[in-house]
Amino acid sequence: MAEWWQEMFELSPWQAVQLGWESLEDSDQQVDRIVRALGLEPGMRVLDVPCGTGRIARRLAARGLDVVGVDITERFLDEARAAGLTVERADMRELSFDDEFDAVVCMWGSFGYFDRDGDLEQARSACRALREGGRYLIDTHCLETLLPIFGEEGWFDGDGVTVLQRRTYVPGTGRVETDWTMLREGERVVQRSSIRVYGLRELTDLLSEAGFTGFTALDDELEPLRLGSHRLWLTATK
Repeated sequence: MAEWWQEMFELSPWQAVQLGWESLEDSDQQVDRIVRALGLEPGMRVLDVPCGTGRIARRLAARGLDVVGVDITERFLDEARAAGLTVERADMRELSFDDEFDAVVCMWGSFGYFDRDGDLEQARSACRALREGGRYLIDTHCLETLLPIFGEEGWFDGDGVTVLQRRTYVPGTGRVETDWTMLREGERVVQRSSIRVYGLRELTDLLSEAGFTGFTALDDELEPLRLGSHRLWLTATK
């Protein structure tokens, strides 16, 4: 049986939504903050995993960074290749790199797809890809950011697709189970996702087990993380 993330990112309506994110107004500002958070300088090697369509990777490359993107969805990789990016198709738990990068970035809540062992393998794979002293940036929700604002229902429009969400937080598993209903020109598609949301201490413990140290917990404005912050931007050093 396919995992939810193997199914969802192959859905035509969801691909239309994600392809539309290229024009997000905050993309350049987000990349500014990535550069600042990681102390990136031209010529440094950066791994963006998962890279999706290359929205972030393309902007990092435009700043003189040597960027490689990894994703599992071929449609998104085609878009990244068309933008001139160097990309590979791979499971983010099974990266082929060893001691090659100055930084690895994992953006837009792409951590927590698996069970704890799988999340640990994702972190270990990122750690192996880094040179000694390299840093890993995870942009995600944690319990400290999610629970104060958690809502069971929501919706948004993305490139002609209306997306409805019904969410349940399951305390026993620490996961958010979401039913996504995608509506486009009379088409209706429903997909479930299941994402583990860690507390900050749980996440740093997991990353420590993977080989990281030196953690810095900020929000997505690069201010110190606090209860109710919009997002967690966690950096960890190999």
